[in-house]
Amino acid sequence: MAANEAVDVVVVGAGFAGLSAAKAYIQCAPTTNLVLLDNNKSIGGTWAKERLYNGLRSNNLRGTLEFPDYRFHDAFGVKHGEHLPGRAVHEYLVEYAQHWGIDHRVRFQSKVLDAEKVQDENLDGWHLTVQSPHTEYTLFTKKLIVATGLTSQPQSMHVRGEDSFNAAMLNMAELANRAPQVLADPATKRVTVLGGSKSAYDAVYMFASAGIEVDWVIRKSGHGPTWMSVTHIVLGPLGKFWAESLTSSRILAWMSPCLWGGLDGSGWWRSFLHGSWLGCKVLDGFWWKMSSDTLDQSGYNSDPKLEQLIPDCSMFDIGTSFSILNYPTDVLGYVRSGKVRVHREDLSHLLDHAVHLANGTKLETDAFIASTGWLFGPAVTFKDKSLHSDLGIPSTEYTEEQKAFWRGLDSEADKEIFRQWPRLASLKYPPHASDDLKENPLDELDASEPRKEYEPIRLYRSIVSPGLAAKGDRSLAFAGLSANIAGHIRNEIAGLWIYAYMNDKLSIDPCRDVADVYWEAALFNRFCYRRYPYGFGRRFPDFIFDAIPFTDLLLQDLGISGMRKGGSWWRECFEPYGMEDYRGITAEWLAKRNDAGEKKLR
Repeated sequence: MAANEAVDVVVVGAGFAGLSAAKAYIQCAPTTNLVLLDNNKSIGGTWAKERLYNGLRSNNLRGTLEFPDYRFHDAFGVKHGEHLPGRAVHEYLVEYAQHWGIDHRVRFQSKVLDAEKVQDENLDGWHLTVQSPHTEYTLFTKKLIVATGLTSQPQSMHVRGEDSFNAAMLNMAELANRAPQVLADPATKRVTVLGGSKSAYDAVYMFASAGIEVDWVIRKSGHGPTWMSVTHIVLGPLGKFWAESLTSSRILAWMSPCLWGGLDGSGWWRSFLHGSWLGCKVLDGFWWKMSSDTLDQSGYNSDPKLEQLIPDCSMFDIGTSFSILNYPTDVLGYVRSGKVRVHREDLSHLLDHAVHLANGTKLETDAFIASTGWLFGPAVTFKDKSLHSDLGIPSTEYTEEQKAFWRGLDSEADKEIFRQWPRLASLKYPPHASDDLKENPLDELDASEPRKEYEPIRLYRSIVSPGLAAKGDRSLAFAGLSANIAGHIRNEIAGLWIYAYMNDKLSIDPCRDVADVYWEAALFNRFCYRRYPYGFGRRFPDFIFDAIPFTDLLLQDLGISGMRKGGSWWRECFEPYGMEDYRGITAEWLAKRNDAGEKKLR
């Protein structure tokens, strides 16, 4: 198949992950013919202008929702200590793209329909089928970086009786476009919101703060309400902490089992904490205290009406769905006043302007807003289904032989994890955790046959397809297919890692230096699942307290030290890592390679 056009590199997705991957490639190899393709009308991915809804604010305070190599400055109109409105995040990303010369490389409203591997004596790369507003064309690229992330495709939901509901039904992805109409309709007096995630909190606040009564339904069979915290909490004698910064502190990372925890020299300390009777008692007390203090200081113990919003698990068990109460006024106050009523029950069906729950409760409503989450696979269809297993991507197309291969690795990985941390074998999981891998588990219309199950994401370092790496094929990488709180530090470093990998410049390389890249991918996946049972590790790498150790891992692969606090053991242990610790990381890596005698990078 002849392509209409050929380029060196294609990045799919112009959100945080895609922009950082493009920036790293351009900074390392400025003459690269690189193109970004994005299905939105503007830069930003989740933060694209057309996806912003009224009241959308980041969980992050100024200084943490940015890239290390481009500061968020005063002109965006956000003060230090304030949460970033969606508008400011979008404007920052637009300016970042302009600063690094990315903006003129982006093709908007360009959806990659499929990708096909091409490898013969003349070509080695990928054929992409691209749909734009006025045409469909093929594009050949030597290197493909899929950076569509984990929040680009909303998970569909259909409920029995929806055809006779006769009222507005919205998915959270539609909130920006459709919520203003629902809010402006004088007939809207009461709405129902489904879900326990941060986005459900956003929807509840949006309607309750506009004077509309809200019934808030959180399923019994799901993951329950997410952990929410005020911006700063006091942890007993340890004092007051910025909650977000706790997840980027080594001292907290030591309190968590971690596959990569020994890179900072803490192996002996970790062995005591996780391997001795006394150490385990210390950990039990720490996590109990942290959970208890967070609930109490965030206001969840102030009224019996709020009990339904208390998470079903300890903070130890939660993944990156942990979030911040970042609203202009007290969202919990609407629950205490009765303006918002919380129901912990599964859905049954819909009828005319009514939501029926499984316990027989009927909720009269004028709109139904569903926070149903996102499809966790890349928003690119890889045409050769036989390759899906080697690519390590979510798919329902694995053969029985391929499934058996991964099941065997999963079983061995579980044994290794439980050998190192026996206590993880006793953790509890959500009531129907198996639904996490099902195809559209919330679709109730067609239950005549069992839902197909997806295989999870299994990538080396959450970036590289194990099957291609095993063959020495460096033509494909994924960006943004893992979740952790320090994601923007990770994006910066992962972008550089991808460039180094694709051009065989890593110090520790999966194509050359890893004995079994399939095993490493399976171990990564199972660790996230077993370590964070109320996270989404069954689907994709989801980790919260291991963010800095994971950053250490990527930097080790690049030949750079992860210990970046100037040699001070006190700062290294207790001072949170931030953007300032990684500023200029790409230039630092380039200088180190030049000092080693590599005068020109290709």
